Amino acid sequence: MTSTSTEALESLSEEIKCYNLPYGALGFASHVLTYYTILCLWFGRKPLWPFSRVSYSWFDLALGGIGLLISTLLSIVTIVRCKNAWELLVIGVWKMSMSLLNGITAIHVAVMVILEKRRVKRERREASDDSGVQVEKSAVPAGDEPGSGAPDRDTAKKEDEAPIKVVLNPMRWVSWWVVLYIPGMFAGVAGLMALVVKDRRRHAGVLKLTAGFYVVVGQANAGDRSTARRLVFGGLVWVVGTFSILAVFYSDWALGMLTDNIPGLPSGDASALYWTYWISKRLPMFSL
Repeated sequence: MTSTSTEALESLSEEIKCYNLPYGALGFASHVLTYYTILCLWFGRKPLWPFSRVSYSWFDLALGGIGLLISTLLSIVTIVRCKNAWELLVIGVWKMSMSLLNGITAIHVAVMVILEKRRVKRERREASDDSGVQVEKSAVPAGDEPGSGAPDRDTAKKEDEAPIKVVLNPMRWVSWWVVLYIPGMFAGVAGLMALVVKDRRRHAGVLKLTAGFYVVVGQANAGDRSTARRLVFGGLVWVVGTFSILAVFYSDWALGMLTDNIPGLPSGDASALYWTYWISKRLPMFSL
């Protein structure tokens, strides 16, 4: 390793100390879980048990809100700490945009479930009231068959008190929050590419990883060219979507290789912030 390469590594190793967000193997695991959680919530499923639908909306709302607040605040801390290293700063913005997508998705789904439950409960109550009026009108005079209307009232009351099961497919509305993620993603990729260019002579593995990333993205979109010609917007969405999904995984391994820290273990002084952020992003996974 030349003196220039050694200096570049030492420089990046010093700069990365300001960066308290996951990367490397731990970052890869974190982002896999984040994507999985978002996908489950888009379909209204419990991340811990995707065979069941989300139902306990107030609990989910609290989880989403707490996770969003903590992860966003810690992302901002990282952005401020890295203000003198613009590449890491914009990567921090990128990861903050993913935290926003994760947390807002959980909150939005929870709110949708709450509103749907209220709607169903209101309809039940109205149906119960209508049933009660109908029973009073059709009840026989007292003395003929006493209590003839009571079973109907009891049935209506039981139906009103029965647990409300909500069946929703939130993707149609919730998936639009991806728009928040895309600008930050492109900014972060620009910063990451700048780091790769700086390091291109020292670490051939990063260049191979970068080439592999763009080849995979290109192959993933190769089969959709005819569709893209017919539907430009649809083709563009597919390309951006594929790039967005794979770029975050690429960033994890690229940063790990650039810093010679493939596991992505945090430095001692940043461990508390790092693990707090990592855990806060997992909170929406416990949506019930």
